[in-house]
Amino acid sequence: CITSTTLSFLTAETVFVKLSRERTALFIEYVLLSKSFELVTRLSNEVSDLDWKYATLRGIERFAKKRAVDNDEELSPFVFQLLSSIDISEFSSQEHEDKKRKTDASKTIFHICKAYNCTWIQFLKIPKSKELYHTILSSLHDSVIPNMQNPKLLIDFLVDSYDLGGTTSLLALNSLFILITEYNLDYPSFYPKLYRMLTADLLHAPYITRFVSMLDTFLKSPLLPAYLVAAFAKRLSHNCLQAPPHVIVIVIRVITNLLKLHPSVKRLVHRGPEHPSVREDPYLPGEQDPTKCNALQSSLWELQILTEHYCPGIATVVKTLRKPTDEILVGLGLEKGYDVLFKEYLKTWNKDPPLEFTEPLTFRQSEYAEIFTF
Repeated sequence: CITSTTLSFLTAETVFVKLSRERTALFIEYVLLSKSFELVTRLSNEVSDLDWKYATLRGIERFAKKRAVDNDEELSPFVFQLLSSIDISEFSSQEHEDKKRKTDASKTIFHICKAYNCTWIQFLKIPKSKELYHTILSSLHDSVIPNMQNPKLLIDFLVDSYDLGGTTSLLALNSLFILITEYNLDYPSFYPKLYRMLTADLLHAPYITRFVSMLDTFLKSPLLPAYLVAAFAKRLSHNCLQAPPHVIVIVIRVITNLLKLHPSVKRLVHRGPEHPSVREDPYLPGEQDPTKCNALQSSLWELQILTEHYCPGIATVVKTLRKPTDEILVGLGLEKGYDVLFKEYLKTWNKDPPLEFTEPLTFRQSEYAEIFTF
């Protein structure tokens, strides 16, 4: 039985003096089975030197292999806490620099990076709750992928997460895009699935600002075909008719950046009222394939409707979109919510509005004042 008293004298030094590698793995397993965040935190604080990190990673990998076939989700938070506390960023950067060297130090760094890689892959196979699943997805792109030897091993996990839909797909986007752009992952259905995710309900989701920021990054590539960019611009403007005001401002700025990066799509804005697409829109909002939605033959008439929006900030942003501007991309202003929009409106609010009636004259100023003398 592992207790806090037992753990107090089992520091990194004494563990390696008194325990073999096999017993160290058993010790880590006993700590995780205790289901005590206090003990796991205490053990995490001892993971400091290279040998202790390597032994801990091997112990977690061994534990995860045993639990991969179980349906118990209660142990996964403790495993995640211990695994996420192991920082090998300094070793992973050295491992990239020492690839051609065959010194003892480079071999040690190689083995610990390999252990980190295998442990994370094995951990992702164990059952976990939905909340922990989302936590893992939100931290993969910045804290795990940069430290892995071969991030392509995450492809199956990320693609399966991307296919689940909803918030899970949204959180898997960033890591999947990193594999596509930096590790040459060939995933042709990335943009079609991203297009299907872009629904009116998504603009009300709690992660919408993060999603719009990622969407702006995904669509910045100049190699995207015009029909695909037009499909995203049309779907964004169409969904803006049902979006909250602070989201509309961000989405319109994304459309502005799309028009600046892809001049061939500007025709959607400059088509006037006499264009057939305004009288009868050929765009098919229910079509989930961006190649068949006829967005390039349509126009962004929804932006003209938004110029009459009750929120004055939205009308201002839409009107600037039609003006000829430079090619400098605009910021999304993700920090703006309802409170910021309201404060901006108060700054422009006229405290002395004009009256709709003529102020009456006093008796001395009227024409009857000469008749009476006081």
